[in-house]
Amino acid sequence: MRKLVSLLFLAFAASVALVATPVSAAGTPDVGFKVPAHAHANKPTIVHWHASGVGHKTVVLQGYNSAKGWQQVGKKLHGAKGKKTIPALPIGIYDFRIAVFNHAGELVKAKGHKLHVFGKVKWSALFPSPPRAAAGDYGNFHYVFSFFSNDVNYAAMKVTQNPCTSVHIRYVPGTENPNESVGGVGTVLLSRHGRSAVKSEAAAQHAGKLHGSLPLGKSWTIHVGEDGAGSRLYTWYFNGSAVCDQPHISTYTTNQN
Repeated sequence: MRKLVSLLFLAFAASVALVATPVSAAGTPDVGFKVPAHAHANKPTIVHWHASGVGHKTVVLQGYNSAKGWQQVGKKLHGAKGKKTIPALPIGIYDFRIAVFNHAGELVKAKGHKLHVFGKVKWSALFPSPPRAAAGDYGNFHYVFSFFSNDVNYAAMKVTQNPCTSVHIRYVPGTENPNESVGGVGTVLLSRHGRSAVKSEAAAQHAGKLHGSLPLGKSWTIHVGEDGAGSRLYTWYFNGSAVCDQPHISTYTTNQN
């Protein structure tokens, strides 16, 4: 009887040992990694990765190339977790993934993320078809919005799908003839989806500045107007830049009278 009990105990213990075997030890891969929300153009980017249950399989970081497909970035990854440096990239949105391959070179598991690389984009490059070139002598203020003076709050430009985190505007309120005397104060208002507006003022024929953060992916609008009885500001000269993950904005409209 004792012998039978001992045999039953050993069988029970063996069954418990099998149930308690970790999933990772059975060879089921689990991988992942994190990328920063805002990578910087022309600077290396560090990503964090983890892997378990890969056994003797190969683990690599890959980036997608439209011409060559998925390409390995640097050397193979070893261990349960770590950091990996992605070489400097220009402005853009890139696909990366942690991938696991078996001995036959077949993909077993993959986890991907998009890397958004942000950088400064000049106003002249930001809009593929910007407002018309300025005819007046305003130095580097090459782009123009024209409107009638009774439009106190005129929406000059609206971006509907925003790829930028901030915008930096330089402007001159005035007329197409810089020698013409114009009174009053010009205002520029940056309205932002879900955020309070940012306002800037400048005397006619004088340069002003406006800086504002932007909600990524949401709309923003530039309003122009004037303060001061009897003033007539016909033309607004603009320039500036923005910090974006795309080299230009295509989803925008302009209004000109």
